[in-house]
Amino acid sequence: MPHLMLASLTTLRLGGPVGEPLYVSDHDDWQELVHTVGRREEYSPLTLGHGSNVIASDTGHPGTVAVMNTRGITAKRHDDNTALVTVLASHPLTDLTTWAATEHLAGIECLAGIPGTVGAAPVQNAGAYGQQVGDTLDHLTAWDWDMDRLRTLPAQACRLRHRNSRFKHDPGRWTILTVTFRLTRSPAAPISYQPLAEELGVQPGTRPPVSEVTHCSASRPRSTCC
Repeated sequence: MPHLMLASLTTLRLGGPVGEPLYVSDHDDWQELVHTVGRREEYSPLTLGHGSNVIASDTGHPGTVAVMNTRGITAKRHDDNTALVTVLASHPLTDLTTWAATEHLAGIECLAGIPGTVGAAPVQNAGAYGQQVGDTLDHLTAWDWDMDRLRTLPAQACRLRHRNSRFKHDPGRWTILTVTFRLTRSPAAPISYQPLAEELGVQPGTRPPVSEVTHCSASRPRSTCC
């Protein structure tokens, strides 16, 4: 039987053979993966979502690869103006920004068009046009392979900085499972990125409708992200 190639799991189509892929679609799948990895005494699996821009070696990966297929959004009203929105790790970030615009929830509209999954977004504190994940992250849940248990980390504990986080520097320890944002029921956040303001035809500091900013952000080249 031919080996599955990492190239088939990454958008850049790079990477050699995989020892064994384990697909995670729900909570029961995750518990089975943890049991399997523990039985094999591996430190942690290689975890992939959509494999966006992942540069994988042609030598492949001999151990377990966790392929995250978990999707879903749950919104809980926090007060009259805010909602806590919990998203499963493999949900596409672009789908989340579209959903938020439809629900008139502001705080992540400038992230529209960034490829990849919601679970990957906190790792580099993904951002664009003056907005970043850390602006609205409330908390997340992650499997801690060092402690062998599920942990809930508030935003402050994630140590988010410009394109940086605690997860980026210790990638073998954490697998992010859910991300919860605190979004606001209002127009978009004030526009701080001058080229985006010009394209929207507004002055910096203006708060246009969320849907307008989401559409404009999604259509702009990613190379202009800041």
